[in-house]
Amino acid sequence: MSNQHRLLNRPPKTLEERYFSEIRPQLYERHAAHHQYGVRKGTTLAEHLDSACQFMLTVSRIGGVPEDKRPVLLAATAVHDLNKLDPQKRNLPTLARNRTFLQEQLEKACVLSFVVTENDFELARKLIERHSGHNRSDAAIFLPEDPAIDRWAAMLTGADLFDLGISESERFRKVQTELTVAFNRPSKLFRVRVSEDRGYITALLLGACEEVLQKYGLTTLAIFPDGELFEGETLPTVDLTMEIAACWQGKIDGVFGNNIERLVRATKDGIKIAQSAIQQNVEEVLLNVQALLEKKKAGFKADKINKDIAKWGDTAGADAVENAAAVGLLAVGSAEEFAIAEGLKAAYLSYREAGINPKEVWDKISSHVGISQQQRAAIEPFNGQYGRPLFAAKAAQKGLEGILEALRESFQLRKESTHKPEISEASEEIIAAVAKTLSLPIALQWNGIDELNAYIEANPRKRCSLGSTFTETDDLVSGNMPPGTKVQVFSNRLPGGSSAEPKRQADSMAALAYQLMAIGANFPAINKKDPIYLHLALPKGSSPELLRIWREHLKELAATNAEGGTVTVDEFKLYKDNILEFKANKVVGIAFPKRPEFIHATVTEAIVWGDANASVALLKSLRLALELSLSLEFGFPFTLSSNLEVEISSDIYGRVEGIPAALQTLLGSGQYSREEAEKILKRLRCIGQLAIAVASIQKADDCLYDLARAAAQPFDLYYVLLRWTLREQDEPNLSVIWIRIRDPLNSLLESLMPTENALLTQYLKEAAQIAAEAKIWGSSFKRTAQAEPFTAFTSAIRSQKAHLDLEVIFAALVQQYHTRLDRIREHGVGNTKYEQIKAYYGVLQKLYKEVYNERADQLLTDQKTLEAAYLFFLEDARRSLKNESENDSVETPKSV
Repeated sequence: MSNQHRLLNRPPKTLEERYFSEIRPQLYERHAAHHQYGVRKGTTLAEHLDSACQFMLTVSRIGGVPEDKRPVLLAATAVHDLNKLDPQKRNLPTLARNRTFLQEQLEKACVLSFVVTENDFELARKLIERHSGHNRSDAAIFLPEDPAIDRWAAMLTGADLFDLGISESERFRKVQTELTVAFNRPSKLFRVRVSEDRGYITALLLGACEEVLQKYGLTTLAIFPDGELFEGETLPTVDLTMEIAACWQGKIDGVFGNNIERLVRATKDGIKIAQSAIQQNVEEVLLNVQALLEKKKAGFKADKINKDIAKWGDTAGADAVENAAAVGLLAVGSAEEFAIAEGLKAAYLSYREAGINPKEVWDKISSHVGISQQQRAAIEPFNGQYGRPLFAAKAAQKGLEGILEALRESFQLRKESTHKPEISEASEEIIAAVAKTLSLPIALQWNGIDELNAYIEANPRKRCSLGSTFTETDDLVSGNMPPGTKVQVFSNRLPGGSSAEPKRQADSMAALAYQLMAIGANFPAINKKDPIYLHLALPKGSSPELLRIWREHLKELAATNAEGGTVTVDEFKLYKDNILEFKANKVVGIAFPKRPEFIHATVTEAIVWGDANASVALLKSLRLALELSLSLEFGFPFTLSSNLEVEISSDIYGRVEGIPAALQTLLGSGQYSREEAEKILKRLRCIGQLAIAVASIQKADDCLYDLARAAAQPFDLYYVLLRWTLREQDEPNLSVIWIRIRDPLNSLLESLMPTENALLTQYLKEAAQIAAEAKIWGSSFKRTAQAEPFTAFTSAIRSQKAHLDLEVIFAALVQQYHTRLDRIREHGVGNTKYEQIKAYYGVLQKLYKEVYNERADQLLTDQKTLEAAYLFFLEDARRSLKNESENDSVETPKSV
């Protein structure tokens, strides 16, 4: 844990902030590896103490504990399991009364400053002793005592029981009993769950639940990745679906209220107005329509418009054009007339959304804009959407004013066609989504088999790829999706078939979830690739104060980019020194949410990497996800996926979807416990350090990808590193390179292959050690000269004749290289060098026999990898000899 980052760098102001910034990291530092047993099997002591402390912070505030006593209660909670902290395994009452031991544990937990006076120590002792079920058993039983101590002890007992490994119903019953004593009133728990995480729209749903339940006297007790736990004196007995849906609808409408410009779009088919826009502010919608018409006017191109006029005139026929001209229906010829035509088209599209047929639509438009009955009959042969506006624009006497009146009427008709009077203000889709997504203690009816049948029986083109096919589906619109999200599906059409690719289908709520993400996150203006979605969840049983602190921290991170775009990290500092430093970027990075209400039990952060390929984007996203998830202050479970909609699980700490086969050796199965997540982060850090050590920052991503793929055969890492070194430098100093890569490379290899290739590594290192001690290499310190004796070995194996056995081959190698050294060395070489060369090739002979079973083809396949590893091992052996020589010179006293 000591290698993990801290995200909170500001000084703490409240008791809760002090706990998360100072105390919680210490708990995980000391107890993360302390696994429990029995009913607590599967959780560490650190997780248990953390859960208890957060519970105490919440209930002590709800229970009105005096502010000067809350720190003492927190300190007692942080060390309440004294018997688990004692190596001698003494019982808890004995340890609680041992002042020296208690003080030592309080100091180690960084809470000793909370316990100052004798009264504080006595209170802490009593709370710790009584939480285990013991009553007052010393002489103090005969002395008067503050009656609040029993209430505070019940709080600590409830905190201890809160994460007990028993059934939820039984655990909640026990906690309710303790809270009844703690609050001196009846206490009931109310659990709310969500079935799936759809990003910001799910956060708004949980926020709506909080608002509604607060009206019934319930308070948030704890937050879970899949929902919340509420506490109150009484529980609601009515169906809350309608109220929650109405509140949820209001929150969604509030988001779109400031984003109507995203809901009124100019397309090639005309200006389209989304249903959610007209439910907000009709006047603002009309202002946006007028603004788009002004843009249309400014972009008027006569040549293009004349082509459209000719096209739709030919479609209607020469007689229709002549009859229209006879009653004053002439084609548009100016920018002002073109803007009126586009306005007529917008009104037509809006009326059609209300389900009115084209003939009735144009009857209504004609009455609003001042087209006579004779003219109305003359434009009937033209296409309703494209042809009629071009020929009716000049005849629209009321112009823009009439078009706005028509739009207002169409909006009212659309509202009436989709909004039926109900008790709730929410739409039917919202109410159905609440019933389906939200799991309340009050039973709700939902028949999943109907959705399955709807999917099976639906037209294949209308089957949803996002959401459910049970309700009405529609094409996805790229303008309403996060930048870069693909809205087209793969088409198997033959040449000459349909010219348009089929669109992905989505139900209204799934499309709304993506639309909320598009307008609610700080996306870059342009992005060509699908974003990757990082879902960070609050840990099980989190305090509501943690949510507040997390929201403030994300607001600070988003403010790093003052222009409201993405925020990335300094990759050089991240790869080289594992420093997480955020900075603004216009193109790549994390798109943080714009509003705090988009952050609740989970927060969805879209990550974009520009033109990086999918594997590199996954590696970089996972590195960021793990750095954030494993921070010392928080510890967030996470899901990394290309989908906005993910299933929520409290049993898996980390989940990565879509890991390619080439990266599975490095990244594992994609489902991690906390310990496994730490191991994956360690690997990614090692790869980052290796990449920045041998490649420039501009090429670090390419090197990162090569190293990640090489992890499938970990020994190949040596060759990849050497190849990148030679690519970046013509004559590299391998000694300097080895110093940079030695530690991260060894750490990575130990993680990837703790026992594999042990014999191969042993023999290569042994040969390199002999070469370093005997200086067995060529005539210079260039790479080829350093590898010369090893290259001679592989060349001999390649050219081995069938009638020559190994003894002959290696005897010849020894003699030939001895002759070679004798020729290139200034003073020649003798028998000692001969024996050293013989020992050197003896080790390589063992390698060939025992590792490769005398299979020349296998050895030659690995030749480049072996040579690269040998060069690095040679540098390591030289470095070791140099260090030994320096140590010997220091230890040997100088004689005068």
